[in-house]
Amino acid sequence: MFKMAISPLYGSPSEIPRCQAANSGAKTLGGYPLFDWLRIALASVVALEHEGMPPFGPIDANLAVVIFLALSGWLIGGILLALPVRGLPRFFFNRATRIWIPYACAVVLIYGLAALRDGMDANWFKYLFYDTTFTHITFTRFPQALYELPLGGTGNHFWSISVEEQFYLITPLLMFLLPFGKRIWFWILVSVALLLVQSVFSAIALGVLAALIARDFPGWYQARGARLLVWVAACATFGIICWFDIAPMRAIFAVLLVQGLAIPGIRGRTGMFLGAISYPFYLNHWMGAFLVNGLVKHFPPVPGFLTILASYIMALIAGVVAWALVDRWVMQRRNGWFTRRRGLILGAWGYGLVMAGLVGGTIIQIRGG
Repeated sequence: MFKMAISPLYGSPSEIPRCQAANSGAKTLGGYPLFDWLRIALASVVALEHEGMPPFGPIDANLAVVIFLALSGWLIGGILLALPVRGLPRFFFNRATRIWIPYACAVVLIYGLAALRDGMDANWFKYLFYDTTFTHITFTRFPQALYELPLGGTGNHFWSISVEEQFYLITPLLMFLLPFGKRIWFWILVSVALLLVQSVFSAIALGVLAALIARDFPGWYQARGARLLVWVAACATFGIICWFDIAPMRAIFAVLLVQGLAIPGIRGRTGMFLGAISYPFYLNHWMGAFLVNGLVKHFPPVPGFLTILASYIMALIAGVVAWALVDRWVMQRRNGWFTRRRGLILGAWGYGLVMAGLVGGTIIQIRGG
């Protein structure tokens, strides 16, 4: 996905040119070292809040996920803008292997533990269906879901995965089927419409819009004056959020922050590692509190901040283990797995899953599920 400094974490130097040649997405974006640190910081905000730390003003798990979504819009939007139609099978293959495999492992772990501990009831099957068809965001309603989701609400953060997956499927259709799908004015209309209805997809659309502007006006945001203006706007928007916290302002702040941090450069080894573990850490951070809470009940009362700290450390360890066992293994091998046919099959499978989820979820809702 990025041009990166050679690191043994991702393969030997001799493998990198071959991998990039096979992967059209690897050529579309330069490296943005600050994004690695941003990813781990955002995942940490989500983990700490879910482990009991109160939000610091408007800086909470929701804002962190909104920034994640804006980052996805900027990066994936940039890939799609530079991608020819013949590159779509590779795009779908990359997204499926990078997102689905670690996500599937996390889903199996949560629902497997829930089945062993609490059994499998109607809610277990309902939310498993939503999560495996990427329609969690479409049909899940809070706070009701917190009492229905497995393991006492564990897995509620999977809604963001469904948002990203639907985005990965819808955006190529808009860009490649519509004659104006890669025009700035079109994505301005899309972004404004989503902002007006306060859709969770607005941050992603704004990220795509930022990528379009960067394509049509290359490097504008790298000029000192322009970058200063972006940061002033980001600070002003954050100030508004502190006083008048509404979803559209969060989305606008998110894309401004991402734009401000989009500074090309060489990604360092430490940043690359932290960026690499951020996704498995985000998926599996619930394990920290799950393990620590299971231990502390056998000991005298422990101060809350120590429990939160221990949970965070255990969550990081779980993220590193998941990365080493799953994510790293996938990323080292997926270039050898790719064929155009597999890419087309995975793309069709993705559309089919979401369509099945929309139909099945509608039936569940009609029946009062």
